[in-house]
Amino acid sequence: MNKMVLNYGLILILLTNCTYVSQGVVVNSERYAAITQQDIFGDNTNSVLYLEQNWDQYDSLWFYFTTQGSDFMPYEIFLNLEQANNQSLFRAAKNMNRYRFLIQTASYDNPESLPVGFVKDTYQDKSYVGFTCAACHTNQINYQGTGIRIDGAPALADFEGFFLGIERALEATLNNPDKFDRLANKMIAKEAAKSKQEFHQTLATVFQKQQQYNKTNAPVQGEQLVHYGYGRLDAFGRIYNRVLQHLTPGKPNSNPANAPVSYPFLWDTPQHDFVQWNGIGSNNPGGSKGFLGPLGRNTGEVLGVFATFQLNKIPGDKGFRSSVVRRNLLRLEDHLITLHSPVWPENIFPRIDPQLAKQGKKVYQEYQCDTCHRSPDQFDRSSPDRRVIAQFSSLEKIQTDSAMVINALISKGKSGSLKGTTIPDSDQRFGEITSALFALKKVTAGVIVEADHDKSVVRRWVEQSYDFLIASLNNPIKETTRHVDFGTDNQLPESLKAYKGRPLNGVWATAPYLHNGSVPNLYELFLPSCTEDEIKTGKECRSNKFTVGSREFDPVRVGLVSKSLSKYPDLFEFDTSLPANRNIGHEYAAGKTPFIKLGSNGKPIKNADGKVEIEWLPAINKSQRLALVEYLKQF
Repeated sequence: MNKMVLNYGLILILLTNCTYVSQGVVVNSERYAAITQQDIFGDNTNSVLYLEQNWDQYDSLWFYFTTQGSDFMPYEIFLNLEQANNQSLFRAAKNMNRYRFLIQTASYDNPESLPVGFVKDTYQDKSYVGFTCAACHTNQINYQGTGIRIDGAPALADFEGFFLGIERALEATLNNPDKFDRLANKMIAKEAAKSKQEFHQTLATVFQKQQQYNKTNAPVQGEQLVHYGYGRLDAFGRIYNRVLQHLTPGKPNSNPANAPVSYPFLWDTPQHDFVQWNGIGSNNPGGSKGFLGPLGRNTGEVLGVFATFQLNKIPGDKGFRSSVVRRNLLRLEDHLITLHSPVWPENIFPRIDPQLAKQGKKVYQEYQCDTCHRSPDQFDRSSPDRRVIAQFSSLEKIQTDSAMVINALISKGKSGSLKGTTIPDSDQRFGEITSALFALKKVTAGVIVEADHDKSVVRRWVEQSYDFLIASLNNPIKETTRHVDFGTDNQLPESLKAYKGRPLNGVWATAPYLHNGSVPNLYELFLPSCTEDEIKTGKECRSNKFTVGSREFDPVRVGLVSKSLSKYPDLFEFDTSLPANRNIGHEYAAGKTPFIKLGSNGKPIKNADGKVEIEWLPAINKSQRLALVEYLKQF
């Protein structure tokens, strides 16, 4: 028995280190990217190219279509569901492009031509369509007819609109006999349903789940809906709500998911000590204080994107059964270690002006940008030993929109099935009401420790032992300390009221800017936030309204082009006057946000009362802004 287990373990180790098990032998060099010409937003591409990021076509495609255990809806229903207003399939390229998913042609591991990040998952003998990491973390920008795919970049996807569109399509199919018959006949022909009567009940259940999901996660602000639009999602809010609802099945238990943020870029993620915008979980795998490290972070993400899981612990189980594919989460994180940030493509965009960039570097240093964002001189994007020590800025100091940080800390719900159990990192027990964060940590830990019951007993045991060993040994981050306002602060939860300053390598490919996507381009990031009256006087300010949805790139201001809403009415208008959308803060270069005075040792200077001293620097002028933008293109 021991010899058999050892041999089985060796085989699994070999399989784990062999990334490509489903890509086919010959892979298209363009990675099967489809061309979309003259779409509803006026975007046009004649070709799609990839930049050098240390991934070849096999690396990209494996990342796009490797399941993590997401079970959004039955696979055959998704494949054959029609749009609400016509007979075209919901998954048709034109419709999916409308939601700004990346369209693909058919390939060995994607025979149905699903967009990047959509994948088939099988759990307990049932097949589902689900989402991979790539759905939110791969993007395309267009310039003069050339599409540029960027792996690990923040997606432009409108997930909220997609979920609402799915709900409308399901409802229309249930209410329209002809639509229903077409779908039911296809399901019966593929042996995915036995009869129309049975399938009607199945479809009604799928619709009710989607309707309830959309209702639960409606981005309500007071009495109004503030939609996310393209390129944003309240991931924390939706993850919290899925966990809370599983704690009290059939009973309301949620909070408004109304604090959307931009999808973060993924290059250097494994090398960061803290990952999320607020750094709520460290990359240190040393127990739940670090939120179980990368495995905990990624498991929580899968719970939010429709993993199947149950919280009624079965006798003999260590934790909670789920569809989460722990093995693939470890492999995906390991895969990201090799991803490099993209370099400004001078063969496509206008070449960088070296003299102007040199002037911009001087501004960058004078305005202390490198104290929070490491400069190119300090960071080697290709070094296997690179590490990112996050510098956080407190809400009080950075003054940007606080919705995401505050929601992550104050969200609460009924403890339900966790009531009476021990709270992570505490000798206390869950009462009637719990912090959503504590509930997520408890459930995530329970999911991680439970074996995969779709596999044999021997394989479960071997994989589980090996996975935990790899999770510990293969993580480059071994120790973490929070650095807030240039000091060390590990006092939770106060130290979580802060946002993280990221390295700026590849920043040119990550518009819109600020954590909530409220600034359309880098040039405007160095302008002040103004009232409409100030703008009317002719003062140059950040845009209070702009459109999002076009992929067209502006290489001068460095961001996505804001096109006319009257010409392209399907674009999303981003209104910074609405809650969670504010474009305030981080106005150092505009002379509005104060700097912390630092001594020669890099530590804050304090006055006689023990308070940190602050200072304001004068606003930079237009030529300095353009120079600073030029310098940032080099990152």
